[in-house]
Amino acid sequence: MLCRSFRVSFGLVIALAVAILCNIYLVFLLWTGGQQSDYHYEFTVPPIISQEAPIKLKDSGLNLNYLKTMLNSSTNNVDKTSSSRSVISMMNKLKRELKSRGAKTVDTLGSSSEWVSPTMLIPSFTPELGDMIKYLQTSPITRASVPRVGTQLKVMITLEGGQKALLKPQWYDRHHRIDGPDVYSGADRHNGEIVGFYLSLLLGMRRTPVAIGRIINLTSDILANADRDLAATFFKNNQSHSCFYGVCRYCKPELSVCGGEGDLIEATVILWLNDVKLKSNRSPWQRTYKKNVRALWETDDDFCIKLQKQNKVFRLEAGKRRLLDLIDASVFDFLISNGDRHHYEIIDGYSEAAVLLLDNGKSFGRPDLDYVDILAPLYQCCVIRKSTFKRLEMLESGPLGTLIEELTLKDSLIGPLLTEEHVQAINRRLGKVMRTIQLCAQVKSWDDVLVPY
Repeated sequence: MLCRSFRVSFGLVIALAVAILCNIYLVFLLWTGGQQSDYHYEFTVPPIISQEAPIKLKDSGLNLNYLKTMLNSSTNNVDKTSSSRSVISMMNKLKRELKSRGAKTVDTLGSSSEWVSPTMLIPSFTPELGDMIKYLQTSPITRASVPRVGTQLKVMITLEGGQKALLKPQWYDRHHRIDGPDVYSGADRHNGEIVGFYLSLLLGMRRTPVAIGRIINLTSDILANADRDLAATFFKNNQSHSCFYGVCRYCKPELSVCGGEGDLIEATVILWLNDVKLKSNRSPWQRTYKKNVRALWETDDDFCIKLQKQNKVFRLEAGKRRLLDLIDASVFDFLISNGDRHHYEIIDGYSEAAVLLLDNGKSFGRPDLDYVDILAPLYQCCVIRKSTFKRLEMLESGPLGTLIEELTLKDSLIGPLLTEEHVQAINRRLGKVMRTIQLCAQVKSWDDVLVPY
């Protein structure tokens, strides 16, 4: 019995010792194994920018704070010779289009009535374009009325021959900086409409109506031809100059436009789309226009993915263009600093009509600021048409600002449309667009980012 008890006790001691040794060995393995794992599995961890700035989202796009950091810390090296021949060829073609051929008014208006299609407002090559520009610049005004469109001061004019056009008067001189708190602050910048038209030609996005500059006599051109509602808003100021404030949501006497010497004002004249029915849609990337209230797209980095899942109109499928059009529009708007595209228009009656680039007056407010969130459709979706990318790549070597100057100086009756600061801002912003696309390609791949349709 004593021996048996001894054997049991000895067995228990041995078992306990083995258990202790096993635990010690297990701890040793865990400790050394962790070290070995860190040593052998090498990977690069991106630097943390800030707690509010996640690096990037693999399945969607780029986080805004991360993008801003990367854009502020990088520069693009552009080969200005690689695309020079393409730029020269493109510019020569545009100049041929913009040159007046001296056509009769009836012929010009007749041909322009056939321009509009579901995907563009101006055909790819339009020999009559120069004659239309000259017509808008010089044709006598026969009627002026309240247009009942938009929220700011405009005049609907009818020109000799029956063509209607929208007139936007000048509010600011070229060097004025909009000091409001938001990208959409201030009144419309009339010159932005003209630059937007020429930019759309350069980008190959012919979805902007013809817009030109013109000197207007408030008395003989507008008041003499005004309807009753518009005429009722005219008055003389202390310098005996004619002034008017029009009829609109924000129109009031204290926000009047007054003529200078000879009652002359500078204005933009925009070709009205006669007999074209438009459908207005709320932009998914609309701002709230409320202080300290952010839209969903401003808080959700997965917004683009969710948008495509929830609405088939925005899905990336062959034959569907809506999302790619809005991304094109975001690039266009960022270049001119237009952060007010709360709605977008398409030609009604067509399921896959193009997004038009209308109402571009809230642009060129600050040449020193780049509102990167205008590019939200691009950096959140991280896709863009391959054709758009190739065009941007070519225009960057122009540089783009110089090309715009070259085109607008030839056709403007109101002098240079942009200050040198704004010209350089266009070039700087294009560089940021290209850098954004490159960053998207790092998150996905070039094949995923550049869409062939």
